[in-house]
Amino acid sequence: MVDQHDKHPLQALSPGDLLRSFGQRTKKQFGQHFLVDPRILGEIARLGKVAPGDHVLEVGPGCGTLTLTMLQAGATVDAIEIDRDAVAFLQESLAEDWGFKLHAGDALKADIAGILASRAGTWKAVANLPYNVGTEVTFRLFEQRERLQRMTLMYQREVAQRMVAREGDDAYGALSVMVRLYADAELVMHLPPGAFVPPPKVHSSVVNFELLPETRIEDEARREFFVKVVKSAFQVRRKTLPNGLKALKLPRERVISAIESAGLSPKVRPERVGFEAFLAVADALRQG
Repeated sequence: MVDQHDKHPLQALSPGDLLRSFGQRTKKQFGQHFLVDPRILGEIARLGKVAPGDHVLEVGPGCGTLTLTMLQAGATVDAIEIDRDAVAFLQESLAEDWGFKLHAGDALKADIAGILASRAGTWKAVANLPYNVGTEVTFRLFEQRERLQRMTLMYQREVAQRMVAREGDDAYGALSVMVRLYADAELVMHLPPGAFVPPPKVHSSVVNFELLPETRIEDEARREFFVKVVKSAFQVRRKTLPNGLKALKLPRERVISAIESAGLSPKVRPERVGFEAFLAVADALRQG
């Protein structure tokens, strides 16, 4: 049996050590709720397929419990953290020669492309995202699909359900369709509030994203109009698709024709319209 004192400092450290050292410095404005159970942390790393030699991007590491788990799995980790107290703590607690690099700042403004260019090869993103900016951060990461291979990210459960929902599901909406532009998404893990310190008021879920090498709509003008159509359709829930598309300010006859050309009834609701059908409607409206 290896004596604890003979271990490399990285392997001797535990998530509980980090949380105890960080103390009571959690901040509500940054949505900080930390995981400390090694089994849960290990499962998230496993779902993210974190392996020796991998490059991992983490957003919002907080006190570093997930960061530590991935470093101990043999990955290099670049982490973006906005909280000054957490930045100072991580700089004291996790060494660069362990494969860790910290980027202080806002993930919504950070040069993510520059971070990914700093190490050769493809990357994975694994993070317990700050829930107040989780969706915005996700779409920033989608933009880096040339370097990002896959993402395993945690959200408030309702947001996660919207991201993976398909037409006909209660959670299905514009976000569900937008995610399909960039990735195949799967909900892979649920976590109760008690899994975190301090416990949040909401349940959490983990989503795996397999990023597409190219978006499902590569032409920029076509993609922008598609997004406009989808967002318009879901502006008012539980209305028929023609009523939802009123925001486009197009002749109703043209809208009805486009819907019917996609093989849909004018009485259909957006919640029942899948990605390909939305694309067919959008294309017909552009051409009409």
